[in-house]
Amino acid sequence: MTITIAQGAGQALLFLTCAFTATTQAAEDADIFELSLDELLNVTLSGSAVRDLNLETTPISANPFNLSALNLPFSIDVIERKTMRARGLTTVTGAVENLVGVISGESPAEPSSFAMRGYIRDSVSVVRDGIKLGPASMTMRPHNTFNLQQIEVIKGPATLQFGQGTASGVINMITRKPQLDAPVSSEAFVSQSRFDTREWGVGLNMPVSASTAARVDVNKTQSDGWVAQTQSHSLNATASLLWQPRTDLRWLVSFDYLEDDLPAYWGTPLVPVDAARDPNSDIVTSTDDRVLDLQTRYLNYNVADSRSDSEHLWSRLSVNWQLTEALSLSNTLFHFKADRAWQNAESYVFNPASGQVDRDRFFVFHDHTFYGNKLEMVYHHKIANMPHQLAFGAEFKATDFSRERGFPDGDSVSLFAPVAGQFGPLDKHLSPTDIRQWGIYLNNALSVTPDWRLFGGLRRDHIRLDRDNYDVSGAFLADESFARTFTPLAYQLGTSYQFSESLSAYAHWSTGHDPVGSNIYLVNANENFDFTDIRQYEFGIKTMLSAWQSELTVSWFDIARRNILLLTSHDTVGNSGTHVAHGLELAITSQPTEHFRLGGNIAYTDASYRSFVDPDFGVNASGHTPPNVPEIVANAWFSWDQIMGLPLEIGGGVRHVSDRYGNFQNSVTFARYETVTLFAAYQFEHARLNLNVRNLLNETYAPWADIFYPAQAAIAAPRTVELSLHINY
Repeated sequence: MTITIAQGAGQALLFLTCAFTATTQAAEDADIFELSLDELLNVTLSGSAVRDLNLETTPISANPFNLSALNLPFSIDVIERKTMRARGLTTVTGAVENLVGVISGESPAEPSSFAMRGYIRDSVSVVRDGIKLGPASMTMRPHNTFNLQQIEVIKGPATLQFGQGTASGVINMITRKPQLDAPVSSEAFVSQSRFDTREWGVGLNMPVSASTAARVDVNKTQSDGWVAQTQSHSLNATASLLWQPRTDLRWLVSFDYLEDDLPAYWGTPLVPVDAARDPNSDIVTSTDDRVLDLQTRYLNYNVADSRSDSEHLWSRLSVNWQLTEALSLSNTLFHFKADRAWQNAESYVFNPASGQVDRDRFFVFHDHTFYGNKLEMVYHHKIANMPHQLAFGAEFKATDFSRERGFPDGDSVSLFAPVAGQFGPLDKHLSPTDIRQWGIYLNNALSVTPDWRLFGGLRRDHIRLDRDNYDVSGAFLADESFARTFTPLAYQLGTSYQFSESLSAYAHWSTGHDPVGSNIYLVNANENFDFTDIRQYEFGIKTMLSAWQSELTVSWFDIARRNILLLTSHDTVGNSGTHVAHGLELAITSQPTEHFRLGGNIAYTDASYRSFVDPDFGVNASGHTPPNVPEIVANAWFSWDQIMGLPLEIGGGVRHVSDRYGNFQNSVTFARYETVTLFAAYQFEHARLNLNVRNLLNETYAPWADIFYPAQAAIAAPRTVELSLHINY
């Protein structure tokens, strides 16, 4: 097979190059433990780049009754591994952005932040294999997709299954698992792209006996970055051992290790038009006429000894046991340990008086331990001859979170020739946080008729929070420390009706609760308030159409979050009263011919704050739109395979994001943008050679606003070309 690949590589590269040259000129469900043998041994990705909506598959997240997506009474998007591989979606943020209504950002301060349904940052929970670690802004890191089987996105409050901090939804990254009843299989992936960006991955599934199998996946990425002095790397290794002594009993032990160092690019400063050499008002605009200067686009204003690194380790022991035909049990015992460090000049404010850029200094170190146990039991029986499914869950979580931080004196550097310099002294303020959380929930589904289901559930949490603060000398600050107990109660009700095997409609009402500032790790004594209240209404239709083998989903939502505080700087909050959002989401996929597929989605969102007065600056932001919330987000894709009868596939996509605001005052606007992505792939029996072009038109845009730094903007990468090879044996 090695000889076959080598002999075909030249032919494949010729086809890829011709396809891309022509296109550029013109533009200028298987259970995760039971994948098929064909899926394991062959890279059969052709036609997978435009994903199905997976309405007939069974999502893993928030689905204790193993219903198909068609029958669930809420919106859930699933993007599978084969689609991510076929389209060259190598990062979680890149993959999730292809789903309806999601935007993301890679600010080093809050890696892999997301916005959807009018809410941002910690209102979108990111979980790993169903376990919620904590506020995403504090715990999330950029993740690659090589180690994942699929990503699932639940829309709206998912408090019942995941607890507080889920106002607009949950993103669940599901790692790959061992496969029984299959021969030894392996895979390798390697890629090279612009800015010396390199990635490789290896995976091995190894049956040990008829009842035991193991899996290991290792992925490494590194890059020099498109901005000066922004080298980065990431290493993710996942390993798991599956033991199934009986058909009704399954044990799984798994480990998930991540070590990374993020790019040191915190943004490009906004400057007055008369101070810019190459002013551009098409990327970011402000009410005081500041713009980006394209001559500074590739300059780095950070210090030479900057840090944005971390090391994480997940350990889990899971059991799934079918006790009787009517009763099943699942339990997961987990432990997590992480160390994170940031040490940077983060803020770059142009000073008109001096003509220089004023830089701050901020450092923070995390020592984070998290452990607990999650139990769920599902019982199937009948009520008055109506099938009834009841799920009971209980969980315990403990967090020991130590945060050391400080604000050393800053300095000033030249706008056009910044000298990096050194960070300076580390005078630390220690803020340990101890959280103990117990939660129980009930969830049930009643089949009133074979086509009509009713759903209902409730959850009660008991959360004990102890927050201490110390000054730089280590003296305890009693006035800034406190202890508090929270006991939130959440509900959800829903119904779905299946009009036919291919058409269903649903309605869903859910409630939830968040800490006042969304981030329970940062609550201080002056923020000692009860949790906020969240509620969502959602109505939708899911259908599979015979015309062109199409799938279609439509949903309308209305979310309100009341009595909230929002962080407006590192250690202060403002009372925003109420945050509301409503909108419409639509997704569709079609296959007009055997080898041609189309897909797309569009989301409309109308979101605003009410009764929001910023206490630091006295700015009345009532009626303003939250930052990083576009009115319109749209994606469209196509793929065409078996071109000229050859195992050749080409495809591409277009993404549109409308204007967004960069701060609570709505005085900084990030302009709309459109990006185009193209790919071509040559399919061998056991390998796939891909050529991907991202940002084909070389669009200059800023995808995400860091709300803490409204005087700067992080510009996205220019056009990049990536060549990759994926092999399975």
